[in-house]
Parts: sequence; C-alpha cells; structure tokens
Amino acid sequence: MTFDLPRLRAWLGANTLIVEGTPMAGGWSNETVFLRADDRPLVLRLAPAGPSMFPTYDLTLQVRCLLLAADAGLPVPAVIGTEYDVSVLGRPFFVMERIAGRVPADDNPPFTKAGFLFDADPATQQRFCTRAIELIAAIHALPAPGFLHVGPAPRQHLEWCAQLCDWATLHHPDLVAAHAALERDVPADCAAPTGLLWGDARPANIVVDDDFAIVGLLDWELAGTGPGELDIAWFCEMNHMRSIGMGIAPLPGFLGVDATWECWAAAIGRAPTHVDWHHRFAAYRVAVLMFLYLNAMIARGKLPADHRLMQDNTSTRRLRTLFG
Repeated sequence: MTFDLPRLRAWLGANTLIVEGTPMAGGWSNETVFLRADDRPLVLRLAPAGPSMFPTYDLTLQVRCLLLAADAGLPVPAVIGTEYDVSVLGRPFFVMERIAGRVPADDNPPFTKAGFLFDADPATQQRFCTRAIELIAAIHALPAPGFLHVGPAPRQHLEWCAQLCDWATLHHPDLVAAHAALERDVPADCAAPTGLLWGDARPANIVVDDDFAIVGLLDWELAGTGPGELDIAWFCEMNHMRSIGMGIAPLPGFLGVDATWECWAAAIGRAPTHVDWHHRFAAYRVAVLMFLYLNAMIARGKLPADHRLMQDNTSTRRLRTLFG
C-alpha cells in the first residue's frame, strides 16, 4: 500500500504524521491504515486500488452512515474529514478517529478460540453479547435513509446478491440452488418494519474498552435498509462460522440463536418474522461474499484460478447443510 504521506499530512494540517500499521486482514473491499497525526490516533480508509470485491465502491455511503449513527448517539468513530478529489491521494478517502480499545479477532485463531473475549468469564461474555444485540436494535430503530442502495425489501437484498454473482460470473451450483430456494419463499415486501441496517453486525466489528463496555461499531460498507431480521440473522451466522463452523465450541457466555432473537425482540419491541428465511439468506450472503473475496484474491495473483476453495469451502458446505 502506497500513498503520498507528506500530502496527507498537509491535508490534515498536521505537523507530524506517521503510519502505525494496518489491520491484520482486509484491503479486498477497501484499504485501511492506522495513523498518528501530532500524537492523535487516526484511521485512514481509502477506496481500493486494483481488483476488489465489488464492481463499484462509494465511500460516501460509509461516511453518511457514520454521521447518521453519531447523530443518534451510537458509539461510532468520529469522521475527521473526507476527500473525493482523486488528485490528493490518487483515490477517494476519509479519515476518522481511532477508538481506543480491543476488537475480538476474526482471523485464526478467532475470538472463540483465543484472545481477551475467550479468556473472559461467561458473565462478561454474556454482557458483551447482550449489549451488542441491544445496540444492533438501536440501529434498526433509526429510519431507513434514502441514500443507501440495498433494500429495503428482502427481495431486493436477494437481488443484490444475484447481481453481484452475475457481475463476478459466480455460478457455483450451491449458490444457484440456494438462490432459487430463497426466491421461492422470499418474505413479502411489507412483512416487517424497515430501518437502517448495519450490514456487517459481528463481534469483529465491535470495539470494547478495558471494562468490556462497547465503545465502537465499525465497518459500515455493507449498510443497507430493511427489516432488522437481516442483521440479527447475520450476527448469528457470523457467530456460527467462528465456532461450530470451525469445529470450535461457542463461547459459554454467548447467547444461543433463540436467546439472541429473544434479546433483540425485547430491545426492538416486536416479535421477529420469517426467522428461518433470514437465517438461510444470511448463509447464502456469506457464501456470495466469500466467493467475491476469493475472486479478488485470484485477480491479485494471491490464489490460482483453479484453487480448490472455488469449488468447496466452509460456506458451500453450510449451504448444503441448510438447503440440502
């Protein structure tokens, strides 16, 4: 990753600017860099250079979601500045504060196998999980903004996945079969109230302080609008992937699937609808995004085009379990 550090320093109006690293994973849908400007910890997020997971990338949507969430009092990083003129760094970018705290690992080993959340007692794990679900419900209580392109109807989320598959020429038989099954019984457009969706609600996008209080909700690039069931099913699927899906026992303090839905229902003030469809759709969406990630790795020369994961991986096996 290269960019003009002196030019960015001037843009920020900082006397000193140093790079302090990057996340352990990422760069396939955007690029993220940890900075320190005059002893102030910041995060730089740039539009991807070269092949990425998506056909287009609009940083303005992330920025607008962060500003919307901040106005509602949700714990998100403060946006320091945005720049869409590519003459500055060669591509659009924005800078936000870097929230002090810890993030549960999503890489190997995942938070279900090692790390501070794994080492915490079950009561603390449960407090973290419960508070995360309550904050997700608080996101869903916000009105659906008009600037997001995905949603609000479940059918439109399903169509978005199909459009990505067509763009990336993804025609894996498990994806095709799952899409057909979901399309046959997709919920009606008005089946549930709609609002803002985080889009990537999972522990690895949550920052906690030393007391395990949640102080940051990160990564809004998959935000959309629709019924909150889409986010909660995704949260459950992410937890499944990082535990049972990897042959690891779930954290003893984490809420199970039924308890997760009950917690969200209590926070949002209504019963969930079409839970089974949303769970199956979440697994399908995971598989679509995994194949987009693999495609990006192939395009960047990180994987051969005939890699075995393009035929069989954890997401396709999950689809066969859920869809037969």
